[in-house]
Amino acid sequence: MIQKQPIILIRQKKKMRKMFKKGDFVRVKNNTHDENMPPSRLGHIVEEYQTIFYNVEDKRVPTGLWRVFMTNGKILKFHEMFLEKIDVPDGE
Repeated sequence: MIQKQPIILIRQKKKMRKMFKKGDFVRVKNNTHDENMPPSRLGHIVEEYQTIFYNVEDKRVPTGLWRVFMTNGKILKFHEMFLEKIDVPDGE
């Protein structure tokens, strides 16, 4: 009699690729509103917002949120799905 061996599936967590990095020039999409946002909707990424989940070894984990220094001088927090990277050609 042939014995069947169980199949073991191992899922590896894929590392999320960061969409933005510090200093990136971004525009907030039109479907997003914040009363502190300037009319131009433009800003620079200051940093990625991370939080600590205490059930995950007290490590900081990514949230998909970014702090953006807007052109009016205010720092606002947005999820990456509401941001568009603006490519500025070199020398401009």
